Amino acid sequence: MKITYKLLALGMAAITLTACQSAPRAYNGHSGYQIENKSADSATLAYTLAGRQNQQLDENKLQRACQKVLGVNKTFKLTILSINEIANPAAAPAEQFGRQIGNSRTSIGLSNTPDLRNSDNLGAQQALDARPPTLRVVRYTCS
Repeated sequence: MKITYKLLALGMAAITLTACQSAPRAYNGHSGYQIENKSADSATLAYTLAGRQNQQLDENKLQRACQKVLGVNKTFKLTILSINEIANPAAAPAEQFGRQIGNSRTSIGLSNTPDLRNSDNLGAQQALDARPPTLRVVRYTCS
């Protein structure tokens, strides 16, 4: 019986985390939606999307943003005005340490590799810091 409760709690936690991942959010400088124009029954939004293109997932995000802005839980008719790709400001190259020698690729500097007793996982840290090089800005109206 205890195992059943543990599995049920684990399932509910997974569902809760999944729901939080797909909720629309206001623009935070990298992704999210911005309200360009709003009336009682329609709105024009600009949604900045990061990551892979998935038409169904993107449509769901746009639909949920409309529902959040207009405050009505119904299915809206989406009309795409434009789709533009922009450079991701968060994907700027990391600062290179060391000293550049002429036009060559040689640089001299102190090593930033961990010592033998350090437990930092630099590969995992670099993977978590990865950002897509471009973002897509979708301008659309919902009515």
